[in-house]
Amino acid sequence: MPASPQISFATPRENVSLDDCNFYHVMDLPGIGQVGSEWDLRANLDAYLGHADFAGKRVLEIGPASGLLTFTMEKKGAAVTCLELTADKAWEFVPHPDGYMDPIRAQRRAGTQRRTNGFWLAHKLHGSKAKVYYGEAADIPDALGKFDIAVLAAVLLHCQSPARIIEQCARRSNTLIIVERYFPELEGKPECRLVPSADNKIWDTWWDFSTEFFAQYLGVLGFTDFRKATHVQLLKGQITVELFTIVASRPPAEMLDTSGELAI
Repeated sequence: MPASPQISFATPRENVSLDDCNFYHVMDLPGIGQVGSEWDLRANLDAYLGHADFAGKRVLEIGPASGLLTFTMEKKGAAVTCLELTADKAWEFVPHPDGYMDPIRAQRRAGTQRRTNGFWLAHKLHGSKAKVYYGEAADIPDALGKFDIAVLAAVLLHCQSPARIIEQCARRSNTLIIVERYFPELEGKPECRLVPSADNKIWDTWWDFSTEFFAQYLGVLGFTDFRKATHVQLLKGQITVELFTIVASRPPAEMLDTSGELAI
């Protein structure tokens, strides 16, 4: 289903200089070479994306950052629509006192502009056709359309209401790919653990998750096929971090009878 003409997609930024950019992911840009110094997913990128088949699929990606996943999925045959935060929001900040948060908010908004520039420079150099909609993942307009796959890669930990965002994506797709950090001590129960406290002053991360948290909630939403795997990724060139990827699917709507059961 094509998106409604009422949806206003972002106009790609032209004439962006490399000096005006930063990159959340380590990437190889055509004509430039390697950029970025944070997350380097290149060695285990297929595992990160759950070894999913993107050929001919419409994909909704929540929070593309520098666009590494965007352009990778395009190269695998997907038509990608990205949903990114608006420039004035920049992040779903933990509400510590304003005296502590105001300098952080200002710094983060400035950094977000540079990251957005990086996305659009990479978009141009890769010849990408991906569309970008700036809005709220917790309130996705129906007019954005339907998708085969929704990708939520390392974004839910930063969101105050992750269950709401999962529900919004599930309304629009029969397959979800979710990536988060793996915490062995949380496994065995459907748990999410609140990260920030008055003492630690963490402002950019809300939750740690168990894989069972997602399995149980996705079951509520009608997802019947659930597979997960862990993988190790590289942070800042030397720190290895274990993550998990969940790929959850449910029967297409046309395969369900009026009771919601799989039609035989």
